[in-house]
Amino acid sequence: MSLKNKIVSFSLALALLSQFGVMSKAMTYDEIRQIKGADRYATAGSISGDMGSYDSVILVNADKNLADGLSASGLSGVIKAPILLVKKDSIPNETQLRLDIAKKIYIIGSENSISKSVENQLKDENMGGFSVKRIGGSDRIETSNNIAKEIINIKGSIGKVFVTNGNKGEADAMSISAVASRDGEPVLLTNGSTINDVTASIIEKTRNVYAIGGRNLMSTGLVSSISATRISGDDRYKTNAAVIKNFYKDYPTKIYLSDGYKLVDALTGGPLAGRNVSPIALVGLNSDKTALSGANELVSLGGISESILRKCAAAVNG
Repeated sequence: MSLKNKIVSFSLALALLSQFGVMSKAMTYDEIRQIKGADRYATAGSISGDMGSYDSVILVNADKNLADGLSASGLSGVIKAPILLVKKDSIPNETQLRLDIAKKIYIIGSENSISKSVENQLKDENMGGFSVKRIGGSDRIETSNNIAKEIINIKGSIGKVFVTNGNKGEADAMSISAVASRDGEPVLLTNGSTINDVTASIIEKTRNVYAIGGRNLMSTGLVSSISATRISGDDRYKTNAAVIKNFYKDYPTKIYLSDGYKLVDALTGGPLAGRNVSPIALVGLNSDKTALSGANELVSLGGISESILRKCAAAVNG
């Protein structure tokens, strides 16, 4: 056989082996790792367990809405802390168990979200004697500004900010949560059309401003006034896909999954995904799942239905 024919034969053999390898590695539903508990508190605890060691913990009340937690992801990245869930007047057992290895606790939100009695309980020497710092405000926008100030106080500066609609853009804030945690950068909440002076002063500290969400959530006027780059799609799933495309240039091989309408799991999953330099993909039964194509590993956060997860596995094999 001539040298040329040998080279051709060798190349064909490699191609066949490559195809066989791809086929043999096709993902199945059973290969999707699931991190979930009996409820949101237990799920958050299991997620924090996946993070390994940590000295600090962030506590959020997610019983009624995600308002206080929407902007907590950036702080979690800076202090390398999980986000755990509490009730207004009590600490669930699943959360308490995860506090034992921490030294400092951040409470996110005012006393209307997490009561003073819970704060005092955490400070009590008989209950752990934690160092506790509360970051809150009169509303979710002021809370996000104060979290950003804490990030700046710890880091000394910021490299970028993410701006979202704090009233209607919960899904967009969760889409960017893993990126904010990975980079340790602020998520600033707005009403979608204007910003206050404090928000403006934070934005002025960097030239890298990203508005997350479409024109129905983040007005053209606002995006233009803050010289932001808009990252968006036609719906929450396409905006999420745009986030992954823009902020993960080396396409991720590990992707965390969260139900697109059960966003509390994306909230508590953001720190874990950020630590592993991986995105969170919002998924639904009929959502566009092209962003999953080619992934080597999928990790499901919370109780995503089997039917959705089977479609996610199929999308990986694409």
